[in-house]
Amino acid sequence: MRLVAFIAVALAGLGLVQPVAAQDKTNIAWGGSNPGGVMYYMVGTAGTIISEKLPQYNITQVTTGGSTENAKRIIKGELDMGIVYGAHVYMSQKPEGPFAGGAKGTMFRGVAKAYKGPTYFVTLPGSGITKISDLAGKKVALGPPGSGTVFNCSNIMRATGMLDKLKPSMMTFADAGRALGNGQIDALCQSSAPAAAVKELAETKGAVVLPYTAGEMKAITGTYPFYNAGTMPSTTYKGVPDVELPYLTVYWVAHERVPAKAVEDILDLVYQPDVREQLAAGHKAWAQMEPDTRNFAGLGVPMHPGAEAYYKKKGLWQE
Repeated sequence: MRLVAFIAVALAGLGLVQPVAAQDKTNIAWGGSNPGGVMYYMVGTAGTIISEKLPQYNITQVTTGGSTENAKRIIKGELDMGIVYGAHVYMSQKPEGPFAGGAKGTMFRGVAKAYKGPTYFVTLPGSGITKISDLAGKKVALGPPGSGTVFNCSNIMRATGMLDKLKPSMMTFADAGRALGNGQIDALCQSSAPAAAVKELAETKGAVVLPYTAGEMKAITGTYPFYNAGTMPSTTYKGVPDVELPYLTVYWVAHERVPAKAVEDILDLVYQPDVREQLAAGHKAWAQMEPDTRNFAGLGVPMHPGAEAYYKKKGLWQE
């Protein structure tokens, strides 16, 4: 996979939207995540394609810690675009959670839904753990420290009244998969699918994805309106049937200062069928890209004017 040239984070602020007269280009700094993360490859793939096919726009991929950092740096004016959890857009309007005490994210503007992912707990067959409430007193890996997975898994456990009943630990996804397989922990939590560690477990030792009761799903979506119920299909992991899970939508967002023409031009490109195929080949999460205008508006900020113009032109706008 070809990735746009990386500019050190220390210089990322220089990549803010600004016309470069000599080259007649508009520079756009776009935050993704660390190498190996979904957002990193999504931005790398899209940035390369956009910069090649629309040479008037120079997309700089900025390596970050992921959604939380992307949101904070857009608020500070250090990034022009980012891949950001819908939850973080919503929380930044209060501001609360990781944004408490800081400036509100009133400058966020929606570009498109990037993808959505479920949050779920996994154990091994024969563990005796068959439902969420069985995790009480158990050793559960909630994800790498400071990750979006820890954010999601903690939210889910808090909403269901289970957070204080666990014996939580923080570890990488690969380490959690090995620890579960070796019996060092009782369960692990994931907030994307398919996940390599869970896929390996399912194919070697077997995997059980714990179902949520109707009451638990209601508590989750009622406490955190940025989660929605969805079904993870049986094709996701070997031996795991369809299961209803709380899903979190992840958005492609832009700072309000990004020119409307730039966003409209970029969307006009990335929604072309052949370009969509290229994006999905670079990272399959791009296959989920769609307007999702109504749901984004529910987070408290509007779509970008350039996105609104494009979606209305194409008959894709939903109030």
